[in-house]
Amino acid sequence: MKNYFAILLLLGSISLSAQIKSPEEFLGYPIGAKFTYHHQIVAYSRYLASQSNGLAQWQVYGQTSEGREQGQMLIANLPSGVSLEQVQQNHQKRIQGEKTDTSLPVIINLSFNVHGNEAAGSEAALNTLYALISKPNQSVPYVILIDPCINPDGRDAYVTQYNRRNYISGGNPDPNDQEHYEGITSGRYNHFSFDLNRDWVWQTQKETQQRLKFYRSWMPMMHADFHEQSFQHSYYFPPAAKPYLNFIAQSTKDLQESVGRSFSKLFDEKKWPYFTSEVYDLLYPGYGDTYPVLNGALGMTLEQGGIRGGLISAKSDGDTISLVDRVKHHSALALNLVEWSLANAESLKASFYGVHDKSRTNPSNKFAYYFVPEEELEKGQEFIQLLEKNNITYLKDMGVSKSTKVYDYSSMKVVSLLDNFTGLLIPAKQPSAPLIQALLDPMIALEDSMTYDITAWNLFQLNGLKAYGTNENVFSEVKICFDIFANPDWDKHMVYSVNPSNNKLIHKLIGAAINAGVLVTFSDVQSGEIILSMANITEEKRQKFFQSIKGLDVFMSPLDSYRSKSSYDLGSPHFKPIFIPKIAVVVDPVNDVNQQGELAYFLTQKYGFKPSFIPSTQLFKSNLFNYTHIIYPDGKHAALSNTNSILLTDWVKKGGKLILMEGARKILEDKDLVEKEDTAKHTSTYAMRERAELSNTTSGNMLQVELEKTHPLAFRINDTSIYILNQVSDFVKLPKDFTPVLKTSSKPNIMGFVGANKKVQLANSLMLGVKEVDKGKIIWFGFNPLFRAIPNQGQTIFENCFLYTEF
Repeated sequence: MKNYFAILLLLGSISLSAQIKSPEEFLGYPIGAKFTYHHQIVAYSRYLASQSNGLAQWQVYGQTSEGREQGQMLIANLPSGVSLEQVQQNHQKRIQGEKTDTSLPVIINLSFNVHGNEAAGSEAALNTLYALISKPNQSVPYVILIDPCINPDGRDAYVTQYNRRNYISGGNPDPNDQEHYEGITSGRYNHFSFDLNRDWVWQTQKETQQRLKFYRSWMPMMHADFHEQSFQHSYYFPPAAKPYLNFIAQSTKDLQESVGRSFSKLFDEKKWPYFTSEVYDLLYPGYGDTYPVLNGALGMTLEQGGIRGGLISAKSDGDTISLVDRVKHHSALALNLVEWSLANAESLKASFYGVHDKSRTNPSNKFAYYFVPEEELEKGQEFIQLLEKNNITYLKDMGVSKSTKVYDYSSMKVVSLLDNFTGLLIPAKQPSAPLIQALLDPMIALEDSMTYDITAWNLFQLNGLKAYGTNENVFSEVKICFDIFANPDWDKHMVYSVNPSNNKLIHKLIGAAINAGVLVTFSDVQSGEIILSMANITEEKRQKFFQSIKGLDVFMSPLDSYRSKSSYDLGSPHFKPIFIPKIAVVVDPVNDVNQQGELAYFLTQKYGFKPSFIPSTQLFKSNLFNYTHIIYPDGKHAALSNTNSILLTDWVKKGGKLILMEGARKILEDKDLVEKEDTAKHTSTYAMRERAELSNTTSGNMLQVELEKTHPLAFRINDTSIYILNQVSDFVKLPKDFTPVLKTSSKPNIMGFVGANKKVQLANSLMLGVKEVDKGKIIWFGFNPLFRAIPNQGQTIFENCFLYTEF
């Protein structure tokens, strides 16, 4: 009888295989012979699902910024009568500790092409999908989720440019040929030039938000992220390199060792070179391997040598690498990984649920409770949104029932917390405990400084939130009822005062007010207090304005007199006008493409402005006086020509605001912004050269800087010092003609890694300065406040450049 059923299954598989077209038969060319466009990837995926006899289904989960479809293939082998919906529901219940069906299937997730120019990934995904659907493994219950292209916009940008720049059939192996170099639009990134592989935890981008919603609905037990590295390298697979987050479960490390042995056996049999435990670490929480690990899964990065490889490329060692080979390696490893996962299904499930059980009952977090006082929450809206995006449970309106000793994140000391506080409470005991630990614990243990990304990101300190950690439960719910619109006459007053604090919706309020004809001003001596004067608008416009802002979480205090009770009367010249800025961002091939994209994202998506992105060759042919602000992103800039420098200086003198980001300071050859010299002696053995080079880097860290609180760019920040995300290694002396808004002290606090030689240069450095030039301003940022859109107080300062302009 068993043999009978085995024959039936075999015949079914053979029949299915015979019916389904291979990628080559469907597309009309062998995989690896050319690059496949994203719409073709979707078409073949839909075709496979339609021919799978119910084994697979194509699920659309979103749409990119450029309108391309985002989808994943679900391949499921489930017991008779069990639906995918039942699997999802029971799996989520089990994560929460509820008793469910113990025969839950193993859930596997493979992701390809998060970087669009690592283009072998999607080609390999097509081979993998065909193999898994045409010859399904039916040995154990499983759900396999395959995303053939995480970054469709980036992939098509790469493929289109490659096809336009390639003139030789089959590719040109000469690595100097133009086909091995992308055009000015890098396919690595998404539409806004964001690296989607660094965005998993922050979820700033549309593609990530949609994918993570889908991911969290399934919570895979294993996630593999297929990448490519330089075409000069071989193939990397786990175990991962150090540093690890020091609280990663031992079961996860053991599984990485086990799967690494399976991969090495496969590659040894094929005589394919590889390396392990180098370069690719498990520290930064925004990766496609670390983030799944922090959510209980076995996460891994897989890197095929191939970037700049085109269809074929000669390597410096005399070998060549072809797209066909790159696809073959990825495809073979993907299928090996699926087979290993099915063979080790019970171990994967035990590790996954074990991590979540420990998280709910006995997490290793520094604190059992993380508490944010109520008065901090207005400026903590993005912080709360980040918790929600990552399914981190929090409790609002929680009061402190008795005084207790707590860790104060601001002073980094143990203090007494009095019993008259209410606020937001994050308990550590929940399935997301490891993610909470990574984001909120005071210090990240860095066992090795050889990491290839940032090394500090504490959300309390970056957002300037006063917060406390404790292991004592002294909290209970407090009922708070307050409605700012409860007064029936709230919309009848002459003037309204707004304390904008750190509210990210302030530009929507101001835009709505100006469009309604409201006079909007701010106080340059009262921390940026904003005044909305209704005296000259009709009742109809007044009501329309109030209706438009009802959804905004902004408190407006009504006033019936221009007489101030505190400082200057409202008609004082210390109240400066606010207007909607007209912004130009200079676009140039020398620009940092990520920062250029970050500027586009913030100005258009976050603030709702409509800036012009003007090529540098066109800027001085246009009328500069059409713009109130001109922004030069960071990049490898040279000094402007004498003529252009005169034009730009004249524009600034007559009231323009020139914003220079980091290296863009070089366009004006300003002798005030002088880079500090490296005076350290550099000696090292050849064997230690890589580690010695770390002394001259800053990696990515959190740096404490002093704030000039009375300056309008510092408005809406209450502290005399803040932490910024710092990635720069070039530090500038404190200048004479620039007012330092942000600067380092002689002994600044540093969280994360800074090389020994750079620590010496870091003290007493300018990080943000303003130079007044007649009626205008030159504003220089010595760091990137928009870095990856990770929420931080630097973004508030950047926003102030367009809010408080007339200072």
